Amino acid sequence: MEFAYVRVSTSTQTTDSQVSDIQKTYPGIEISTDVCSGTVPAMEREQLSRLLDKLRKNDVLVVWWIDRLGRDYHDSETTIRELLNRGVTIKTINQNMTFAYTGSDMQDMTTNIQLTMITAMAAAERKNRLASAEAGRQAIKQDPKLWAEKFSGRKRNDERTLKIIELLEQGLSVRKVAEAIDCNPSTVQRAKKLRHA
Repeated sequence: MEFAYVRVSTSTQTTDSQVSDIQKTYPGIEISTDVCSGTVPAMEREQLSRLLDKLRKNDVLVVWWIDRLGRDYHDSETTIRELLNRGVTIKTINQNMTFAYTGSDMQDMTTNIQLTMITAMAAAERKNRLASAEAGRQAIKQDPKLWAEKFSGRKRNDERTLKIIELLEQGLSVRKVAEAIDCNPSTVQRAKKLRHA
């Protein structure tokens, strides 16, 4: 059977873009959704933990990207390896990747190498995004006039800006952040520039 999993951090965010991307390739697929912080480990997420208990050999789990499956890339990798050992296939929408153990030592070794490389690269990218986002946060906190200077006198909305920065640091595209926040892509672009200020 085929299942999908999506997650957003808060109730003000929407899963629409993730669900839409998944349903384009897997129409009618059963989708489980969590609304919780990305810092919550996989097994402590209500819907994900239920789904993980349900998955059996030959089942397929579809996610937008592997980082949806854990608190960080280490947690995600641990979750994925446990599922692969169970005979579950993991498919991602982003990069259109498939992870599965076939019983062939060489192919399974290649899958393990792929996972290790992807998680290591993603962890490094996430670290850079977090550092950049924190610099943006500090810039907003330390210079009350910065928003006005960057946004030509518009009323400040620090809370929305910080949420945009948080989503950008999670690796979402400008378009997907705009959909999640319900704002124009130009607003996200301005916050993106502020993040690097």
